[in-house]
Amino acid sequence: VDVQRDSFYLVVRSWATDGSSRLMYCAHVLTWEDIRNAQEQYGVHDNLVFVDCGYSTYEVYSHCSEHGWTALMGDKRNTFTHRPKGSDKPVERFYSPKRQISLGYGENGMRVCNMHFWSNLNIKDALHRLRCNTEAPTWEVPCNVPQEYLDMLDSECRTKDKGRWIWKQIGERANHYLDCEAMSVCAAVMLKLVGSESVAPAES
Repeated sequence: VDVQRDSFYLVVRSWATDGSSRLMYCAHVLTWEDIRNAQEQYGVHDNLVFVDCGYSTYEVYSHCSEHGWTALMGDKRNTFTHRPKGSDKPVERFYSPKRQISLGYGENGMRVCNMHFWSNLNIKDALHRLRCNTEAPTWEVPCNVPQEYLDMLDSECRTKDKGRWIWKQIGERANHYLDCEAMSVCAAVMLKLVGSESVAPAES
């Protein structure tokens, strides 16, 4: 879910164990209740609802805490260091270890929100590879998808900025559905449906 000032963009994508996926639903909705309704309609588990927290951060944290959703924030870092239990060797991944954001006490005790950062470069690179792949795994979009969705998928280009590769918005093109699909890929990476368990540290 990509959060805007007065509305939300959301996608529901079904993933297979081989990394193939199919877009089930996309929409521009107006309320948090619309998000909850879409979740229930498509049977998405609470912790697999991923919400961008780059805008209206505390409000996102609050709703994620209430429903058990996961907050995500894109980041310019290429990788994040994880220290697996039972291992002395750290690994680098495209998303950060889970952070628990404390929101104070409520009726049922301490309110917390689970949150991760994700690499804008590497996750969008992974999305691009999936979209361009002509063999397995497949990344599918139905033929009747709205043109607005398709336009947003091509709203950024990969370019160098001050010696670093980035995905940069093209002009003033809206990129909300692109961010939604990137967060879906991030979820698939977390679930080990896409990519390797770990990656080599990126050069700065």
